[in-house]
Amino acid sequence: MIFSQKEEGKYLILLKQKDFFKTILNENDSYTNEKKYTFENVIGKSPQILKVIDECKKIADGNSNILITGESGTGKEFFARAIHNNSSRRNFPFIPVNCGSIPRELIESELFGYESGAFTGANKQGYIGKFQLANGGTIFLDEIGEMPLNMQVSLLRVLQDKCVTKIGSKKCTKVDVRVIAATNKCLKDEIKKERFRKDLYYRLNAFNINIPPLKERIGDIPIFLEHLLKEKSIELNKPIPKVPKPLFQKIISYCWPGNIRELQNFVENFVVLDGISTYDINFDECHCMTHDNLGNRIEINQCGVIEKVEDKILPLVELEKREIEKAIKIYDGNMTHIASALGISRNALYNKMKRYGIEK
Repeated sequence: MIFSQKEEGKYLILLKQKDFFKTILNENDSYTNEKKYTFENVIGKSPQILKVIDECKKIADGNSNILITGESGTGKEFFARAIHNNSSRRNFPFIPVNCGSIPRELIESELFGYESGAFTGANKQGYIGKFQLANGGTIFLDEIGEMPLNMQVSLLRVLQDKCVTKIGSKKCTKVDVRVIAATNKCLKDEIKKERFRKDLYYRLNAFNINIPPLKERIGDIPIFLEHLLKEKSIELNKPIPKVPKPLFQKIISYCWPGNIRELQNFVENFVVLDGISTYDINFDECHCMTHDNLGNRIEINQCGVIEKVEDKILPLVELEKREIEKAIKIYDGNMTHIASALGISRNALYNKMKRYGIEK
């Protein structure tokens, strides 16, 4: 195609306008997507998840590092983004990094960047690392338990000095970044196995948020199911399929080891096939939610409400031991918080733990 000089000028203007509007639309999409990550959009009304939301709100508008723990598929990144969006850093970047998906030999350059010619194959313009990109905002280090030990040393130095040094440079650049890390591993076990540094753990764990799995949020499953069915049906432009009662009973009695992510897969399968479930799972093999935390047998109606409870009386000593063990898990061994939650002194807590043979 041949243009006159005048036509070529008009064409270039149109191309620039197209690029401009494309940029605006992309920024608008990004803004719209980011808006959904709020505490108001957390699905569920169970006491367990309401407690998590309350804890997150209290620590959101601060600069302390946060460690989010919980099983895979529980929504750790959602909460990290919600914390960021509820903080004074909300107008600055939120940069997610999956520490488990980056090759070990590239993770340093990915986090801290490199100078031009720093190594064979390096970009001629150099590379800005994720910490510098997150300056003023938040960096989310997902799967922190997968980070190699040598990189843990470098990360610890950045957290202490609040500056990063690119590969191939001697200059240390100051960064103002809040770190939120997440893991589905027990980092205390990783420390014992010498796979995670204790000093880094305490740097990251200024505040710990533990996201409960679906099996501990029985009443939230029907709410999730309804929400996901509507969402997926709208996305696929299909009518919302009805869930037969026998299938519903199986859904709420299944332990969902993959948590919300697995439930999403089930719903997608169900909607795509117009209400016929072929999801590859044996519901009969997993009924771990048919008993509550006290060992009582329960039945749940379609609203997620317990209809029948078969009481099982436990000795007070056993109940006390269970509550202490539960508090240790929730507060990740912080004795001050555990004692406060149980309404006893630290000395009384230590005595009871010794009596029941409970280790921190």
